[in-house]
Amino acid sequence: MAIDPANLPIFGDPSPTDPPAPVRAACGLLVTGAGVSAAQMTYLSVVGGHDLAIFFVPLALTVWFALSLRAGRAWARFAAVMAACVTLVPGFALFSGPGELGVLLVAVALLVAATRLAYRADVRGYFEPEDCPEQERV
Repeated sequence: MAIDPANLPIFGDPSPTDPPAPVRAACGLLVTGAGVSAAQMTYLSVVGGHDLAIFFVPLALTVWFALSLRAGRAWARFAAVMAACVTLVPGFALFSGPGELGVLLVAVALLVAATRLAYRADVRGYFEPEDCPEQERV
């Protein structure tokens, strides 16, 4: 049994369709949020002397899941949001000043906006396959 019920290739659809505007915007916001978190982690690593290399794995996963979200994978909505939440952990754990608060609030605002866009009712049809003949045969 495959993870993707439509049995589409994991790295892209052979016949891609243009995603709706809210999905494209959510993908952009998630990637931007990952960039903001990466900049904050780099700053905390250089200035604070903390070793945060382990948190670059969730950043990479966030970008990958955001691109999978754009490709129409239903599982990627939840996965991208959870991976983006994990990238916020160092900012909360190592909070030390008002400058870091601003960066953290921007990252949280980007995550909330992306989540709202990805779970809108008008884009639900993009993630749910209308006709999946592979499932009917089983």
